Amino acid sequence: MAKPSAGTSFLATFGLVFLAIAGLFVADTFLARTDRAESQIEAERLFAQGQALMQRGDNKEAVERINDAVAIQRGNRDYLRTLAQAQLAGGETSDAEATLTGLLNSDSTDGLANLIMGRVLEKEGRFPDAVSYFHRAIYGQWKQDAEGNRRRARLELIDLLAQQKSKEELLAELLPIQDDAPRDLTTRTHLGELFLRAGSPSRAVGVFRGIVREAPANTAAYKGLGEAEFAQGDYRAAQKDFQSAIRIAPDDATSRHWLDLCNQLLQLDPTLRGLGAKERLERSRELVDLAQSSVSQCLDQNSAPELQDLLSKAAVTLKTPVNAGRESETAEANLDLAEQLWQARKKECKTPTPTDSPLALVLARVAR
Repeated sequence: MAKPSAGTSFLATFGLVFLAIAGLFVADTFLARTDRAESQIEAERLFAQGQALMQRGDNKEAVERINDAVAIQRGNRDYLRTLAQAQLAGGETSDAEATLTGLLNSDSTDGLANLIMGRVLEKEGRFPDAVSYFHRAIYGQWKQDAEGNRRRARLELIDLLAQQKSKEELLAELLPIQDDAPRDLTTRTHLGELFLRAGSPSRAVGVFRGIVREAPANTAAYKGLGEAEFAQGDYRAAQKDFQSAIRIAPDDATSRHWLDLCNQLLQLDPTLRGLGAKERLERSRELVDLAQSSVSQCLDQNSAPELQDLLSKAAVTLKTPVNAGRESETAEANLDLAEQLWQARKKECKTPTPTDSPLALVLARVAR
């Protein structure tokens, strides 16, 4: 029998070595995949534990579990976003900001990461920066329900602006969502209240009237409608709205307060339509009397001579009878005097000048 040539022997040996290497590669790949699968399972287990701890309010332990999960799967953005939420809930705002900064450095369009960052900065009192991140969340990328998440982000921003009393910014955010907001009564009532805070009572009136048509027993809607019409100076309409609210909820102290205020204004306001000259004169005299009394209560020894002169003029005016035919002319003079007294009070008196009293509201209306 012929012996194998050296070349044949080499090829056979090479084949065996190749097969051994291939076997080791397959075994190594299998072990690596197994290890990765086991690591993924462990990370998922730790992450699930962290989520459960967050739901129970144990945010410190949750942070530890989720951190362990992140250590196994460092690039998992879901884990990192949830870690930031746990850090925020646990009061670790600096850590949450650091976590989110890393996420946003790699993807600045991440909607959820921007939203959480906005919450973090709001918690830290950095409101202008928070507003910026809420805007990024509104226009950012979302994995699921993008439209719904953007709407919810805008609603969070709206609540922040309402707390900060940023009327112009608040109105600018309310307008795009007015027709897109959920149609449930609670959300619509909240929107009406927000339009009031934003200084847009006319839009608030539209929202609340729509609710009243659909739910005529809704006390909150009648109260909101009354406040909106009151803000527009329509005291008669507001009076009816608060009466409706009280009929539905007789013990509602807020509605009763507003109704009492409407009643006082309707009895005092000399600019209401349908008043005769004599009634208008009597109301103007009442305004002078109330303004004089308010100024007298805050006088001190160092009051300006001009203020004393106004008080003396008011005393004479209240005692002087009015000739027939001069009621309208005298009423105008009285209104001018009452307004001068009120402006002098703002300037001279140390005690704060009330802005929501019937006198203040009527004089503000007269001045327009």
